[in-house]
Amino acid sequence: MAKSEVTTADCPYYDAPVDHLQRGCRRCGRRIAWEWTVPCSTCGRDADYTETRCRHCDARLSLWEGIVSRVRRERHHVDLRIAKDAVVRPPGAGFVAHTGDPRGQRADYRRPLPDGAGVHVKAFADRYEVHWDRVDPTEDFLGHVLFDAPHWLLFGGVLGVRLARWPVGLALTLAGHIKR
Repeated sequence: MAKSEVTTADCPYYDAPVDHLQRGCRRCGRRIAWEWTVPCSTCGRDADYTETRCRHCDARLSLWEGIVSRVRRERHHVDLRIAKDAVVRPPGAGFVAHTGDPRGQRADYRRPLPDGAGVHVKAFADRYEVHWDRVDPTEDFLGHVLFDAPHWLLFGGVLGVRLARWPVGLALTLAGHIKR
């Protein structure tokens, strides 16, 4: 199972990686002022999603919506590391508990997007890792396995062959005992 690429930000004061939206750098101890600028979902103009309202159209902004918009600008399966204390828990933003490949996370959350893709949030003790999948498994499980998790096809095929061989071997053994 290939591990997703993870992106972090850099501390503006010290040459150290920090999680996106992390309140301060652990190395230098300084507080970091963040802007999360992506196009407003209402007016289309650049808006800072760390604010509660768009300064152009006064639309309400959700930081999770800004994160989803930013994640969609990356390739699929490229994780953005988000500081856990900077955002509300994913269920509060429309994500549902689901499953994912085990990578040490405590929980997984998913949310389908209108185009059939999906956003996957992996919750760790101190951070979230967020990426998008080409096909959301809550909408189309087989499509997700084919396009986003083909390693499960290989695993399922190997397991299927092993399980199929067991009854055949058992039947041949029983047939040999009955013949005697």
